[in-house]
Amino acid sequence: MNKSHWIGVLLGALALSQPAVGQDKYPSRPITIVVPFAAGGGGDTAVRFIADQVQKARGATIVVENKPGGGATIGMSFVARSAPDGYTLGLVSTSPFTVTPYFQKMPFDPLKDFTFLAQFSVNPAPVYVAANSNFKTIEDLLAFGKANPGKLRWATAAPRGTNHIAMEAALRKQNIKATFVPFGGGAEVLTALLGGNIEFGIGTDFGPPFKNGQIRLLAESGATKIPGQEQVRLFSELGFPLVLPIFLGLGGPAGLPPDAVKFWEDAMRDLTKTAEFATMMGRYFAATEFLDSAAFTKRINDANASTGAAVRELGMVK
Repeated sequence: MNKSHWIGVLLGALALSQPAVGQDKYPSRPITIVVPFAAGGGGDTAVRFIADQVQKARGATIVVENKPGGGATIGMSFVARSAPDGYTLGLVSTSPFTVTPYFQKMPFDPLKDFTFLAQFSVNPAPVYVAANSNFKTIEDLLAFGKANPGKLRWATAAPRGTNHIAMEAALRKQNIKATFVPFGGGAEVLTALLGGNIEFGIGTDFGPPFKNGQIRLLAESGATKIPGQEQVRLFSELGFPLVLPIFLGLGGPAGLPPDAVKFWEDAMRDLTKTAEFATMMGRYFAATEFLDSAAFTKRINDANASTGAAVRELGMVK
């Protein structure tokens, strides 16, 4: 056997002993998590907490990036177009996957263009006013709206999102013409409310200002009572026609590798069991509720179908 042949055998053996390019253990480089809302809201706070805790527990490097606008569609469109390698993920909220697709043309397919990794919470989303508002009850608010067409100004974090459509359905049932003011995130809604630029808001970012005595809760749009605030009536108790759940989780582009999926399932399963996570979510009166990738995917698909049936029945879409 000549010298060149032995060199070839040696090089082949060395190649087989080395891991293939792209097969490094996940994660081997920084991960970006896109928040499709403005900084400062509940979802943004949760993702930053998750990033910090997962970095500490698992040694991953995680960067959080805000890409607000379009009712969360701008940020999630960026995620959908990213390489399916697990290094660009996003905050998955109810609206762009289950509600908004029925009311506007989407830059992505909400059920086909994503890998849903894990759900971590279910959140209340009440109607709220400033603490010094003249509206003491939901009836006061609705009476003003009926008596003053177009003068009742309101907002939520995601135009054409879950809270927007549920509230719009309630106002329609009451024959109230109100003025919706679009914003890029829940923190902006609260700033506008406290500044007197809108009369009420609806959304999940109410916890800290409520605890600080800055706002008053008038009604809850979800299916269950707000913990510790059982006197706040549900939309269903008020006869409002649409009740939509608000959930939060993590996702990425379609076709994420199995090791990335497992990493985030395991990380979120462990994190959601901690007292620290429960305390953080408690700031927003949110219930910690972990679902793995398969269960979270099923929830999104089911919610998309049931929401479509509901808004068609109400005549809000054809």
